[in-house]
Amino acid sequence: MTVILIISSILAVIGAWKNKKSDNKPGFLIGGIFTIGLIGVTLLAIYDEIVGMQ
Repeated sequence: MTVILIISSILAVIGAWKNKKSDNKPGFLIGGIFTIGLIGVTLLAIYDEIVGMQ
């Protein structure tokens, strides 16, 4: 599951970056908010994988 989140995060960053390069402000805003949230969830999942329940 963590691998899927990492791949999704990478694709979200690429999509937001393409929206910024093509001057698509609404797409960049919506994609940026989605990307920030997805990266946060991904970092939490990675932390849980490394530390886990002790």
